[in-house]
Amino acid sequence: MQNFLPQSVLVVMSANAPQSSSISPLAPWQTGDVVPAPLDIYSCLVEQEWVDYNGHMTEAAYLSAFGWGSDALFTYIGDNDAYRAAGNSFYTVETHIVYEDEAFLNEPLRIETRVLDVDAKRLHIHHTMFHGDNGKRLSTTEQMLVHVDMNAGKSAPILPHVAAALDAIAQSHATLPTPEDVGRVMKIKKK
Repeated sequence: MQNFLPQSVLVVMSANAPQSSSISPLAPWQTGDVVPAPLDIYSCLVEQEWVDYNGHMTEAAYLSAFGWGSDALFTYIGDNDAYRAAGNSFYTVETHIVYEDEAFLNEPLRIETRVLDVDAKRLHIHHTMFHGDNGKRLSTTEQMLVHVDMNAGKSAPILPHVAAALDAIAQSHATLPTPEDVGRVMKIKKK
């Protein structure tokens, strides 16, 4: 069995991440670490390609920013390049985004992450996006992910060191109130 544990405390984002990306100085999770609740591990600036003809972030850009927030979580839990190169990854199977306010070119964004639940193969997370200067909540997303063995092309149990990190985070985050939009159903309410 290969060792996928982080070899250093340096946390590096993908080369494809926005140039303005910043993740917290938290080292990758280790047994016994105190886990912040919630995790505040990703921030960036609104990129030019994220802005539409209305002058604000596009719908898809919110998902992109949340995706980079997920990548920061993956880095923290040990889902690193070696883990993925060995054929292990998380795939998003469901996403619900709530748009609350606009963000404009070069404005700072900060994303908080909560692990709501985890089992042998699934991960339920919630991100909240804030304006980086004034702290106003801009958007939230609730996501369900499944752990995949990419070589077999099917779901597979989360490997032990990543599962241990997720269990520790979920335990820490269980002390937080459930976000009001978790499990939200979209419908037109009849009058």
